[in-house]
Amino acid sequence: MKPLHRLFVTGTAALALGGLAVPAASAAGAPAAAPVAEAGILKVWHATVQCQIVRISDNNVVGYDRADGTGNTQEAAVQDAARNIPVPQGHYKRHCDTKRIW
Repeated sequence: MKPLHRLFVTGTAALALGGLAVPAASAAGAPAAAPVAEAGILKVWHATVQCQIVRISDNNVVGYDRADGTGNTQEAAVQDAARNIPVPQGHYKRHCDTKRIW
């Protein structure tokens, strides 16, 4: 009955420390499970954005440009893509549209 009691205490202690369940093999001295840092995998989002390029001197649209970006959230990926749009000197970008998110 004691080995069962130890296994229960080990599992309860693991749950109290962050919800990581310890397999029975680990309690018996076998190699431990993967660290907690590897358990949480973050998704990387990708986005493509297209913006108008406008000349400041006469406020005319001279073209469009596209760029890609990445981030941990959809919004972060879109912001990174907009930040990656190359803007020539004497111009600015406006009306950035998200073309694709994956």
